[in-house]
Amino acid sequence: MGYWGTLIAVQRNGRDLAALTDRNAELRVHDSARRGDGWQVYSLPDNVVVADADDVLPRLAKESQAPVLAAFIADSDYGQMAGLSQLHGRWEAWLDADTARLFERDHLVMQGVSKADANRQALRMIAGFGLPPVAAAERATQWAREAGYAVPVGPVRQILASRRPPGVSALTRLPWKRYVLVEEMFFALLDNLGLPRISLS
Repeated sequence: MGYWGTLIAVQRNGRDLAALTDRNAELRVHDSARRGDGWQVYSLPDNVVVADADDVLPRLAKESQAPVLAAFIADSDYGQMAGLSQLHGRWEAWLDADTARLFERDHLVMQGVSKADANRQALRMIAGFGLPPVAAAERATQWAREAGYAVPVGPVRQILASRRPPGVSALTRLPWKRYVLVEEMFFALLDNLGLPRISLS
């Protein structure tokens, strides 16, 4: 079974952030989640990207005085991501929109909707959330600049558009090794947005 929940990258810098403690957020401690420059990655079990009734993300941006990046991951198959900053506001994007569309289409077909209608409804669902990969990558690099990191847009765009890690080496992998879990996409985005890793060793 894959991961369900929201991953949130926030520049805590040792501060207690009420938006996290109020929700009993869990600190992620594996190697991909360990970050420098005061950044940490937390996990919440519910979707605060789409249904943020407690204003967790705006509160975190205000409390930390830094940009916040979050992604709701659905069983490690696809995700919905939101970036938020004080200066440039909020932007959203899918993590693997094609897989999200297929899951929604198949779910509707199982409920008795014709495949053609199900596909149309699934396409509308995708169009109703977030920016296309090219525009989302531009906003993501703008987010990174506000966080203090100047990064190229190309690798970010490749992750958002194809699910593959950036670089030619991803194309040379055997087909069954090209698949990555969506949370790995999120951590690869953190890498390519400039948030430095801290080694566990």
